[in-house]
This record gives sequence, C-alpha cells and structure tokens, in this order.
Amino acid sequence: MTRSQASVLILLGLLLALFWLAPEVPLLGFAAVLLALALRAGGEPLARRTGLPPWAAVLIVATLVMLAIGLAGWAAAAPLTEQAKELAQQLPRSLETLRGKLADTGWGDWVLRQLDPGRILGGGGAENAAAAAASAASTTLGGLGNAVLVVLLALYLAVQPEGYLSGLRHLFAPEIEGRVRDTLEDAGHTLRGWLLGQAFAMVVAGVLTWIGFLILGVPLAGLLATIIAVLNFIPVIGPLIGAVPAMLLALTQDPLMPLWVLGIVVLVQNIEGNFLTPMVQSRTADLPPALLLVTQVLTGALFGLLGVALAAPISALALVLVRRGYVEGWLGWPPRPTA
Repeated sequence: MTRSQASVLILLGLLLALFWLAPEVPLLGFAAVLLALALRAGGEPLARRTGLPPWAAVLIVATLVMLAIGLAGWAAAAPLTEQAKELAQQLPRSLETLRGKLADTGWGDWVLRQLDPGRILGGGGAENAAAAAASAASTTLGGLGNAVLVVLLALYLAVQPEGYLSGLRHLFAPEIEGRVRDTLEDAGHTLRGWLLGQAFAMVVAGVLTWIGFLILGVPLAGLLATIIAVLNFIPVIGPLIGAVPAMLLALTQDPLMPLWVLGIVVLVQNIEGNFLTPMVQSRTADLPPALLLVTQVLTGALFGLLGVALAAPISALALVLVRRGYVEGWLGWPPRPTA
C-alpha cells in the first residue's frame, strides 16, 4: 500500500469512527459548509465589483441576509401569526372529521384503535405525557443551540476558507495534493449548483402551490404554501410531508378536495423537478431520483431528521468523491467531459 492510499484510508476510517461515535457532529459541520458556500457565493461577486476584501464582502452579505430575514419576519409576523392561530383551531376539527369518517368503516376503526394515545404512550398517562413534553422542550433547545453553532461555524469558514482548505489538503500525502485540490473545487462547484437549484425550487414551489391553493379555495393558502416551500429543501419527501396539513384542512371543505390538493403538490413538484430546477443546476448537481430516495431512507434510518434534511447535498458530494477518488483515481477511467 502506498503512502497516498494509506492517507486516504486513515482519514476515511477516522470519518467513519466520528459518524459512529458522534454522528451529529459531522452532519452539523456539513450544514455549516453549505451555509458558508452560500455566503461565499453572494460575497465573491460583491468583492469583485467593489474591490472589498472577500471577508468584508461576506460579512456584508451575511448582515444583509439577516436584516432581510428580520424585515420579512416582521412584515409577515402579523398575518402568519393570525393564520397559524386559525390553523391551530381548524386542524383539530379536521382531525375530528377524519376520525368520524374512519370510525364508520371496519378498517378505519382498527386504525383508530392502533393510534389511541393511551396505547402509544404505553398507558403511562400524565407521567408519560409530561416526559414527552420535557423531551420536546429539550429537543427544541438543542435544535436552537445547533442552529447557532452552524451559523457561527459558517461565518468562520466563509470569511477565511483558504486556511481550512489548506489544512484539509495537508492531511493527505503530498503526491496527491493536486488531485485533492481539484476534487475540493469540484465538490464546491457541485454543492453551489445544488444550493442555487434548491433555492430556486423553494421559491417556485411556494408560489405555484399558493396559486393552486387559491384557485381551489383551500383555507390558509399562504401559510400552507409557505410550509411546503420551506420543506421543499428536502427533495421528494419534504413537499409530501408539507401537504398533509393542507389535505386535512381541505377535508373540511369537500371530501374530494384533499385529492385535488395532493394533485397540485405532485404537479408542482413535477414541473419544478423535471423542468425548472435542472435548468438552474445544469450538470453541477444532477441527482438521480432513485439514488436520492435511497439516500434519504438510509440517512434517515441512521441519523434521523437531520440526515433526511441533508440527504440531497450528501448525495451530490458523494457522487463527486466517488467519481474523482474511485472511478477516476483508483480505477483509472478518464475524467468525465464537461458541458
């Protein structure tokens, strides 16, 4: 075994050990890398046009993004809060309507018995409910802490990426340093393309879904479309999860309307996934749908919700690493022609 091969295998073993011992750590680090790439994508053009140092441009972009999010949240707080209150009031009615319809059928009655809260909680009553509430609160606080950590890491990585990239390259043997540099550049280009495509997909999915819901007369169309747009960050699975509350509310309007709601969500996803997003991503992050779905199931089983959320960029990165490191580097196939 050569020194270059040994260096790759040692780092791969350390990465696998980290995933085994503390899987959340590399996933949060990867999320920070994605956010750093997004900040650099906005900061580099600003630096070229203004002559500012890249780090200053990145900080300006980060500040503008936070201000934009704050202003958008302030402007949308009142209507979204009102719609959220209405959603909280209407969803129990929708669930009760669904429960009544299911109770009228034999198989529906069996489903309701299986979903009985006492059965699910194991008959523990108030103690189990209190434990569940405490667990939910702990999870929420942990999620907020992780979000702050990701933002801080992303700022450090985006402001001065050269030092971190140089350190990463020096973990490999000197004779493959050039190949490692090319692989990192290719991976960065691919992840940027994926981020651009997903941002575009989220906006398009939200607008088209909102228009469709307005035409159907679905209650709280704006809020429900926003939920679907945000969950569109998770391809394939996310929009279907987001469609559930919309279908429940539509059930209060007409028994067949949930099917129309689902049809609109599926139609929008087909338009966005088959025509619009590929035009934006081009060849940078063209993920096969079957591979993406398998990766989502696998990462979800291994790492939970965070794994599902990051399955698509993980797939994009894995394709680059397999092509560069195994197909071209180990097997010796010629590099793939660029578009």
